[in-house]
Amino acid sequence: MKIYFADLQEAARLARERRVVFSVYGLGYVGAAVAAVLISRGFRVIGYDENRERLKEIERGSIRHIDSMVRDLIAKGYREGLLELSYDGVEASRRSDVKMINVPLSWGSRGPVFAAVDKAVETIAMGLSAGDIVVLETTVPPGTTATRVRRILEDLSGMVCGKDFGLSYSPQRVGIEKVFEDLSSRYPKIIGGVDQKSPKILEILFKEIYGGVIVMTSSTAAEFEKIAEGVYRDANIAIANELARAARKLGVDIWEVIRVSKTNPYINIHNPGSGVGGVSLPYQPYLLAWSVGEDWIWNSAMIRARRVNEDQPGYVVRILVEELESLGIDVREARIAILGLAYKGDVDDDRNSPAYGVVEHLARRGVRDIVIHDPYVKSWSGRQDLAVRLTNNLEEALRGADGVIVVTDHSAYKGLGVDIIARLSGKDRIVIVDSKKILSIDPRSRDLQGSGIRCVYATPGSPSILL
Repeated sequence: MKIYFADLQEAARLARERRVVFSVYGLGYVGAAVAAVLISRGFRVIGYDENRERLKEIERGSIRHIDSMVRDLIAKGYREGLLELSYDGVEASRRSDVKMINVPLSWGSRGPVFAAVDKAVETIAMGLSAGDIVVLETTVPPGTTATRVRRILEDLSGMVCGKDFGLSYSPQRVGIEKVFEDLSSRYPKIIGGVDQKSPKILEILFKEIYGGVIVMTSSTAAEFEKIAEGVYRDANIAIANELARAARKLGVDIWEVIRVSKTNPYINIHNPGSGVGGVSLPYQPYLLAWSVGEDWIWNSAMIRARRVNEDQPGYVVRILVEELESLGIDVREARIAILGLAYKGDVDDDRNSPAYGVVEHLARRGVRDIVIHDPYVKSWSGRQDLAVRLTNNLEEALRGADGVIVVTDHSAYKGLGVDIIARLSGKDRIVIVDSKKILSIDPRSRDLQGSGIRCVYATPGSPSILL
């Protein structure tokens, strides 16, 4: 019995007996975690990825993922036969009952870039059988599943959504460093259907897999919910960044203000930093604006907030330049060390990281000597024409640095002494811009002048200190 044609009682039996085969399209950070959760619940999974090297890595057992649970379960699933890897996406579609799409979508100069999503949907459509269910999990503009995805599936398969197959949207709500826990138990799994039956079937299936399930009224509502979460977080960070700028101007420490403000249970100001990164958060407001397509939304508070965050790397660089000039250092002749290329602490994901914006702004200022340290990220994905060096050796990164910018709150940097950084640089004048305020200033070693070192310590939201 094909899952979509089963009644609810039969669907529950198929789910309990693990007689439903899933295919996962895209085995990156989130797709691999989806496969891991399914495997952990005893379901058979067919994994497909356009990147053949990613499949080969799994075959070799060299799985690269920040979450150890994902690494272990993918290796175990492949070894024990619950995970099958396919180099043929059409065949993976033919041999699975429920197809889960976790491929990237980004924002380009002309709007959303649907290439990867379209290709995955087209591949699935060519292997789609009557009675299957397709689930899109990628963050997309509201309305995408019910229009674009449905049209491709129907046009290429010759079948009708709601009659021959089911189609739903189910957003991912995860942090990649704890993605298995987030998926499996931390957050309820949301479902919104294009047709009426697929979310009912998926609710039964997903209750066997996830910690909780919420069914929304439509796929568009579920898409909008995911965007709304992102817009809220992005706007909150923008408010924090603007408050930080005001605090610095007024000689106030914004971190003290935020700490005290949280004694009010209705207040939750986020921490400022050097910008916002991640696979989709930086362009979610644009996806919503593109979907609405009216002038008012392009002038809305959410778009203005997005532009504040886009300007934050430039603001951090401006602080660095001003303080270098205060010490008589020409930024064009300076060596600048950036601590952190990942977009958030203790992960190896550098997609849309603020560090790339920081480097761009430094390059525009004429800086020609930039070194980046990151304990997790292994390669530079930015402009190849820039003279940027990436290292996992902190002492090497700091050696000879005239300026240092802390971009990412890796544990390796938390509590690192400002005086230690200054001494490791080997320079007698240095500026340190701590965008996350995670470095340590030991009162016993605040006076570096006795060592002949003049060090300016600055943050985006507090007065600079000459040590």
